[in-house]
Amino acid sequence: MTTTLPAHSGPMLRLLNPSIHLVLDRLGIRTNQRLLEIGAGAGEITARLAELVGRYGAVTAVDADTSRLTGTAVIDVQRRDPNRDLLPGQANRYDHIVARWPHGTLRDPADVIEQMIARLRSGGWLVLADITPTPPRIYRAPDDESATLIHTVMQQVHHALTGPHGATWTTGPETLLVSHGMVRHCIHTGTETWTGGGPGCRLLADIVAHLRPSLTDITDADADRFADLMTDPRVLLGSYESRVIHARERT
Repeated sequence: MTTTLPAHSGPMLRLLNPSIHLVLDRLGIRTNQRLLEIGAGAGEITARLAELVGRYGAVTAVDADTSRLTGTAVIDVQRRDPNRDLLPGQANRYDHIVARWPHGTLRDPADVIEQMIARLRSGGWLVLADITPTPPRIYRAPDDESATLIHTVMQQVHHALTGPHGATWTTGPETLLVSHGMVRHCIHTGTETWTGGGPGCRLLADIVAHLRPSLTDITDADADRFADLMTDPRVLLGSYESRVIHARERT
């Protein structure tokens, strides 16, 4: 199978995990239910979903790169490229569906969302998570030169994450969801404050290392300096803005 989404995009997908966890607590996922996860990455959310449905439930975990996913009696791992392959399952198959933006350009995001809605059972929840086009913020840096470097790198990473036109699941989610019978929907956006040496800045350093070949305006010296700054407690950043949309199928 030809994969159009980049392999090993785990650091980018991890940006959305905290927001997804908050929403999962509100969905009322029960034991024995069937769930579908799109953009499973390294399986952090997958493991949580498997715990929620229990030993007699089922989680189908889908990603273009499944090398970091492990199947179990509960977790069915399937490698699929949403630009080429239909999503697994028939109509009305899943109780709930969770989907992280898969870091890459989807040919037709609306079509993928429509496939997910078709596979939801009556009353099921659809959860869509992505990164918005809102640029990040730098609150504090050791000096002006460091602030400029951090700004330049973070802007390039943001462009790589969202694309030139803001590659989100959909720019008009309310209209699309309502037109497909999703009668209840809620949109949450959020940012975090990241301090040098903390988990957020370490994650950002991992993302920069992952994207390094595509950051054409950043030299190796710049990248090394940026990595050092991400360990400096004098650095204070605003994270990229995450968005989680959850909507419910008509009962």
